[in-house]
Amino acid sequence: MKANQTDVVGEYLHEVDLRLSGLPLLQRRELLADLAAHIASERTERNVQSEGELLEILERLGSPEVVAAAAYDEAGTRPPRPAPKPSRRTTWIVAAAAGGAVLVVLMFCAFFAFAGGSETRPVPAEVATAPAEVGSAPAEVAPVPTVTG
Repeated sequence: MKANQTDVVGEYLHEVDLRLSGLPLLQRRELLADLAAHIASERTERNVQSEGELLEILERLGSPEVVAAAAYDEAGTRPPRPAPKPSRRTTWIVAAAAGGAVLVVLMFCAFFAFAGGSETRPVPAEVATAPAEVGSAPAEVAPVPTVTG
């Protein structure tokens, strides 16, 4: 069995699986296992050597859409409808709301960047008056208490 033939079968089964999302997991697994076994037995019986021969087997089974539709019919259920696409109006409303939120956050950050940085704190006397000696170790400074209010 060649790798590209295995890929073709894997892709086919994956496409069928995607279309069976409305069926219970156990039922999906059973159907996919039956399909894989059927494909394997056809390959063995017909001594499939080429990808073209394998594609013929898959075409006789039917497209993934046809196989999934038959599975839903057999189960007595309907396939799930795809989610509706959002209207253009909804898209614009969401985009405007997101843009407004970004603008508010930027204004908030700018306010605190400019307004919060305007305070000056006094330098403790011992730091301001301590002479620095060349080549000496830096003097230890006690932490400055934070003043709020």
